[in-house]
Amino acid sequence: MNNNKWPLLLLSIIISGCSGMNKSQCITADWRTIGFEDGVNGKAENAIATYRQECAEHGVTPQLEAYRLGHREGSERYCTTRNGFIVGKRGSSYQNSCMPDLEKGFLLGYRDGKTVFELQRALNSARSSLDKQRRVIANLEQEIVDKTELLVADGLTRDDRVQLLNEIELHKYDINEALNALPGLEEQAYSAEQAYNQAEQRFKNYL
Repeated sequence: MNNNKWPLLLLSIIISGCSGMNKSQCITADWRTIGFEDGVNGKAENAIATYRQECAEHGVTPQLEAYRLGHREGSERYCTTRNGFIVGKRGSSYQNSCMPDLEKGFLLGYRDGKTVFELQRALNSARSSLDKQRRVIANLEQEIVDKTELLVADGLTRDDRVQLLNEIELHKYDINEALNALPGLEEQAYSAEQAYNQAEQRFKNYL
């Protein structure tokens, strides 16, 4: 694919993002470029079936061989081991677009990328749980402060103060429960971070 065709490629990307091809687009379409764009973006070759259906309404038949040739050229850029890693690390799905002779290398990188993605997701989840627990503790501590201040406020009945004292005791109990769970959540976050960092180091050759 000649470099000076990239402006046409970008135009085709814009066109492909629209809802269907009109008659003019079907007639003037550069099917090799469209195939290249689909291939380089990881779309399966059978995507031409959609174009065939859209253009049939205008009495136009896509140039299958030109599309396939372009799709192959695009796939050779997409279906690399390094790009497979990038796609997997993003958490993107693989649409089985690579030809058998290209798929093995792509999937090797894709599986490694998915490993990093899953470890990153586990790390994010562990950190989120830890942060949430810390917020729970902070909120309970603030509730105790607020209700302790209310105890000395004017106008409270004896029953009001008893109720506040009971609520303070319940908050203290909840804090103890939350504090007891905190070390386990910290350990999970630490382990998740270690696993992620090890994977990043292991797969740094992709970057």
